[in-house]
Amino acid sequence: MRALRAFLFNVLFFAGTTALCICMVPLMPFGRKANQLVGHMWCHLTQGALAISVGMYKRIRGLENLPKGPCILVAKHQSAWETLTFHTVVPDPAYILKKELTRIPLMGQFLLFSGQIAVDRSAGSSALKDMIKGAERALEDGRQIVIFPEGTRTPPGSDRPYHPGIYALYKAFPNTPVIPVAINSGMFWGRHSFMKYGGEVTMEFLPAIEPDLDRKTFMKTIKSRIDDRTRELEREAQAEFNLPTLTSRDVEIEEAREKAEAEQQEAKTAIPMKSVNQEKTPS
Repeated sequence: MRALRAFLFNVLFFAGTTALCICMVPLMPFGRKANQLVGHMWCHLTQGALAISVGMYKRIRGLENLPKGPCILVAKHQSAWETLTFHTVVPDPAYILKKELTRIPLMGQFLLFSGQIAVDRSAGSSALKDMIKGAERALEDGRQIVIFPEGTRTPPGSDRPYHPGIYALYKAFPNTPVIPVAINSGMFWGRHSFMKYGGEVTMEFLPAIEPDLDRKTFMKTIKSRIDDRTRELEREAQAEFNLPTLTSRDVEIEEAREKAEAEQQEAKTAIPMKSVNQEKTPS
């Protein structure tokens, strides 16, 4: 039965996304807010599809820690669920995302037109500068920056380092609250898993990080707060909704798969670069 319900969600998701992308095309020239409205619609529709098909609902905690105006949300990233859910919780999110996503037909154009912050991670220090500029524009517009400090989706139970871009944002905008966000979505919707599990996925906004911390203290503080609370939410979900028990072997397999994918991507990038260098070499 679970497999059938997961299949139903996939049908609803891909059919709904395709239809919305087609309807979105005429709105693209009308500016960021029109495109952002489409994003809100898509996220609400997908949340509805999850509820109807697999019985997956959202549980939001710590809203008292969420400022009314602009802020920087530093979130755990375990599945696609949180990319949908921020749109249904905060009014105008601006995601910091990898530039490759903007190359997806239609969806990529929507991401750009809706004012998301695309970063070329291979560009080194210039990528950091571009991120700061994009974040500055978004905060001036009163938006909420969403950044996933691990840089990619990670399985429940993993212990990945946080990238220093979050400290760059914290340092560049000292008067903007930095809010850690713990999430247990990977227990219900795994990155490479066809199965989706019913229950209430929890997103919890934690108290803002204290101002004026040095880099080492900030990175240690935000990682420990997010990771520790995430572990608690994962255990809570297992006990409350009778989810499959996560083992260390599960985490190892998922991390090995992600490492292999990253190496394949690096190899694909290296081949064109090698060809360019050969063409530049005089005969």
